[in-house]
Amino acid sequence: MNLLARSSLLIVALLVSGFSFGFAPVRADELPVDTNKIESLTPEQARKLVEKHRGRQQLDFPRLTTLDAATAKALAEFKGRLSLSGLTTLDVATAKALSDFKGVGLHLNGLTTLDVATAKELAGFKGAVLELNGLTTLDADTAKALAGLNGDWLRLDGLTTLDADTAKALGEFTGQFLSLDRLTTLDADIAKALTEFQCKHLSLRGLTTLDAKAAKGLAEFKGQWLFLNGLTTLDAEAAKALACSKAWDGQLPKVTTLDADTAKALAEFKGNNLVLNGLTTLDAATAKELAGFKGAVLVLGSLTTLDADTAKALLEFKGNLTLNGLTTLVTETAKALAKSKAWDGRLPNLTTLDAATAKELAGYKGTNLSLNGLTTLDAATAKKLAKSKAWDGRLPNLTALDADTAKALTEYNGSLYLNGLATLSTDTAKELAEFNGQVLFLDGLTTLDAENAKALAATERWDGNLSAVTALDSPDAVAIAKALATRKGPLKLSNLKKISPKTLSALIEKKDVEIPLIETLELIQEPDGSPTEDFIIPKWLEERQEKQRRQQAAQEAA
Repeated sequence: MNLLARSSLLIVALLVSGFSFGFAPVRADELPVDTNKIESLTPEQARKLVEKHRGRQQLDFPRLTTLDAATAKALAEFKGRLSLSGLTTLDVATAKALSDFKGVGLHLNGLTTLDVATAKELAGFKGAVLELNGLTTLDADTAKALAGLNGDWLRLDGLTTLDADTAKALGEFTGQFLSLDRLTTLDADIAKALTEFQCKHLSLRGLTTLDAKAAKGLAEFKGQWLFLNGLTTLDAEAAKALACSKAWDGQLPKVTTLDADTAKALAEFKGNNLVLNGLTTLDAATAKELAGFKGAVLVLGSLTTLDADTAKALLEFKGNLTLNGLTTLVTETAKALAKSKAWDGRLPNLTTLDAATAKELAGYKGTNLSLNGLTTLDAATAKKLAKSKAWDGRLPNLTALDADTAKALTEYNGSLYLNGLATLSTDTAKELAEFNGQVLFLDGLTTLDAENAKALAATERWDGNLSAVTALDSPDAVAIAKALATRKGPLKLSNLKKISPKTLSALIEKKDVEIPLIETLELIQEPDGSPTEDFIIPKWLEERQEKQRRQQAAQEAA
């Protein structure tokens, strides 16, 4: 063992045993780096923590079970989200100190009880969000005190029940948002009390069912938004009441089935958007009723299949229709969709498509036919798609492409995005070279050989982006570089990491090639086994890279 190694071990041993060479000893009151482990705090420590974490989004203290007023006052200076979920009790003085908090959110979700005096002090809270999700019950007097809250958001997502007096008291809250997302049932009296709420947004996402009387009560809510996203079932009478609401957001993401009568009632909703992303089945009669919705947007994102009759009924809708959950598509349904002025043209979850169905879709007269989910494509289907004027040309999940399919795609007139392809055969590359559309994108290519590099270099419509190529280290690397250097348009290898001197020399014969800074490259031995020589940076490249360094430094400084 050399002298330096022995000295290092000696220093380590002495440090471990408690000795030091001028190093300050660890103070007993120093805090863990992770605030999740802190079990106690002094005011001075709290001030230091707030200063140290200035600019951080959130501080969590799940193990801090006690807090005095002076420490609370120091923590109240934090500007992000402050979580004190370890506190199970809170005295009046500490609550008063915490009320000075002006940050994004104060989370006191460990509190299971709250008295009136403490609630009155907390109501002076000046931040944005106050969370008291540990409270499972709340009396009317305490609710009245909390309703005086100065903050914008009050979250009481632990309350599972609510009586009319407490509801009436909470109704005096004039902030932006009141959340009661653990309430699972709501009777008519409580619903009526909620209608008098003065907040702008009321969230009741815990309700799974809603009877007609309660729905009628909620429909009278005078705020801007009413959220009922937890409903799993809905009958016609309740739907009819909801449809009269000016505040309901029109979203039912968990309702999986709908009959024609309920659909008819919902269609009377006067809002802009009706979002039924929970529906997994839909028949023609129900679809016909839904099509009567007079709003701007109808979303049915969970339907995976759609028969032709149901599609025809649904497509009578006059607004914008979203069916982005479809995983299968029969030809007759595609024919109906193609004739629709309502359908938005998006089929992101469709993984396969046959030629007959593609032919029908190609006739779609909308502005954007999206088939981003396709994982396979044959030549016959590609030929039909290529005739579409609405298709966006994007195939990001297509990982393989044969020459015949490539040839069919070259007939497409728009931009063609084949960024899922990591490799290309020579025959496929040669076919793509004949593409005469707008722009050909192959941003996912990671490897090339000399033949397909030559074919690509001759492809006028290719954008020249090879940012996924990180190494030119195959035996024919020099030939690849020489072929790429013949390209007349731009060439981008911005993520190149590994290259040999000869390959690099061949590549920079194209002076407008975009490569990383030379000092970041790993210069390897010539992969074909030939002698490796030093790479000499031409003056023109050094000048350009110096400019590149200054630009990068300026960006990092900004």
